[in-house]
Amino acid sequence: MENGKWRKALSKFIEPWEKRKEVVGALVCGSYVTGNPSRHSDIDVQILLDRSVRWRERGNKIIDGFLIEYFANPLPQNLKYYEGDYRDRDRTNSHMFLTGEVLFDKNGDVKTLIEKAKEWEKKEFKRPRKAWIEITKYGLWDLKDNLENVFEDDSDDFYFVYYNYLRELLDRYCDFSAYPRLKKDKARRFLTSESDRKKYRIEDFPDKRFASLFTDALTLKGRDEMLDEYRRITDYVLKAMGGFSIDGWKVRSDVES
Repeated sequence: MENGKWRKALSKFIEPWEKRKEVVGALVCGSYVTGNPSRHSDIDVQILLDRSVRWRERGNKIIDGFLIEYFANPLPQNLKYYEGDYRDRDRTNSHMFLTGEVLFDKNGDVKTLIEKAKEWEKKEFKRPRKAWIEITKYGLWDLKDNLENVFEDDSDDFYFVYYNYLRELLDRYCDFSAYPRLKKDKARRFLTSESDRKKYRIEDFPDKRFASLFTDALTLKGRDEMLDEYRRITDYVLKAMGGFSIDGWKVRSDVES
């Protein structure tokens, strides 16, 4: 897309914000900055409010045919977003600041958030505890059993259940591998494309065999082969997690108080 047109629209949007006394900085991010925007891409703008501001705002504005999505927050709120992302095994907000382009920075808060984003990006996700692993293994076995039941009932729900369960399987294996959870619309790209991982600052998936099995499962059309592949992936993950047998399975953990 022509560079000048979207930048002109961005300039029209940001000009009134920059004049406001409670606004201290702004950064533009997303595919218009990192490259290869599509006709569905919007222009993402992070607006920094003075630290004393007690409100935040998120909205959308169409200017010259470009959809601009903006996020207005004071610095402390952005820091909370970083913390929340880490708990959710996500790096969306830190990625925005690490790949974005600074538009203006009146008091250094944008620079501060970029430096903090670097720190959060380096912070490794914690590996799950033994009780979590055991409960997760049962959950994955149960998903496979449910999918088999839907298949045997010849239900029209099979495809819906299959893709939803694949997503659940991917999330759980990401958690087990201490790897960031992958967004639905980019999961296959991040598992297969080195350039996309580099663009979004995502490290290589630690298990190439799983990545291959999972992406292959997304291409299947027939119910029989889909079920076989889902069984294969589940068995692979259960083995990677230490093995599983439903007969005699149990887990003991501390009570909540």
